[in-house]
Amino acid sequence: MKLRLAQPVVVAVALLAGTALVGSPAYAIPGGPNDAPTGQGGATVTEQSASTLDTIDPGTTDPGTTDPGTTDPGTTDPGTTDPGTAEPDTTVPTGSFRLDYSSVWTGQRVTIGQNATEFSDPIDAPETLKRVVSWGDGTSTVLSPTTFTATKAYNRAGNFKITVTVTDPAGNASAIPARTVGVTIPAGAISLNKKAVYQGAPFNVKIAKVPAGAKMYRIDWSDGSISAHKASVRSLNGAYIHYYWKWDAAKKTWVRVGKGRIAGVRALKISWGNDKGYAYFQTAAKINVVKDVSGPTVSIKKPSSTNRAASWKTIKGTAVDKQSGLRHVGVTAFRVTSTGKAYCLTPARKWKRYYTDADVNKYCYATGVKVKVVNGKWTLKLPAGLGKNQFFAVEVWAYDRADNFRGTYRSAKITRS
Repeated sequence: MKLRLAQPVVVAVALLAGTALVGSPAYAIPGGPNDAPTGQGGATVTEQSASTLDTIDPGTTDPGTTDPGTTDPGTTDPGTTDPGTAEPDTTVPTGSFRLDYSSVWTGQRVTIGQNATEFSDPIDAPETLKRVVSWGDGTSTVLSPTTFTATKAYNRAGNFKITVTVTDPAGNASAIPARTVGVTIPAGAISLNKKAVYQGAPFNVKIAKVPAGAKMYRIDWSDGSISAHKASVRSLNGAYIHYYWKWDAAKKTWVRVGKGRIAGVRALKISWGNDKGYAYFQTAAKINVVKDVSGPTVSIKKPSSTNRAASWKTIKGTAVDKQSGLRHVGVTAFRVTSTGKAYCLTPARKWKRYYTDADVNKYCYATGVKVKVVNGKWTLKLPAGLGKNQFFAVEVWAYDRADNFRGTYRSAKITRS
């Protein structure tokens, strides 16, 4: 590197043997170490060393000099742009969204919609934008690039501000105006005709008040089963609670779960509905379900002459249940002729010949002849067929509403008509 001397170098040359002085003071700018002045013969050159005058302190940098091997990070050519520096992204995404309902009941769903044309960013691709729905109750839903709707059901009343925030990769977030949904609890009422019932015993439900706008309602009976009704139906008679149930989608019916019987205080719940769907269930009434431990009692009255066929023409008996009440009372009769032909009485009150126990179960025991009980008494008239020299038997059985069973029978050998 060429060094420029900071001060003039005085060169004096003494000529030998009467020679005159030919050198004069000058600012010498040697091109390098080898350019220093030289003398003739015994001439002497006096020089202030360039290494002394031009040495640069390694701890400092000459502000006027830049090492070509490095780049001053603080200096940029005003006529060029540094390719490593880009303008920051400060553009905010834009968007809007739709809300289907501005007022609902607790449990009814509101849906926001935001399709691909309803949000954008002038710099970033749509799939890079993050979208979050804030429901106003402390919960939120993140929308994927291919998701354009989201639903929400509120579990408490109030006014909730729903927002959809769109954020680009640089962190710029949209300020889409919020939409407010008002959530209320439908005010209805029901009443029961009883405060306590035995297992399986019936009670009645009265719809005392229907909320404004309600078109339907559902009742959760606390046993796993739910029934649906129009709002115009104001009374439900014959309800009961006994076993646990579940809905069988394949069979499209309620099926019993296990063998356990329900007992204790039960909460009946109601869910009101309109065109926006059903609200959440809310407790509407309570009823105490009491265990039925007694079961029914049944009897067959003994005729005056048990060996006469005529004495059995009309069979009489009793059936009583003092707790949950009678659910079913069935009677069947049997006769076997002297030749060994066996018959049983069908529910249609006709004699049916049978050969095996399976035949009896199929034709006669399924329900038996269902008899009507009035003031604890029942009667059954037999069809023609019972006669002399036959074996005869009659059986009565009953189930109460708690499914307790009781049965009894009488038999006789008929020797007279």
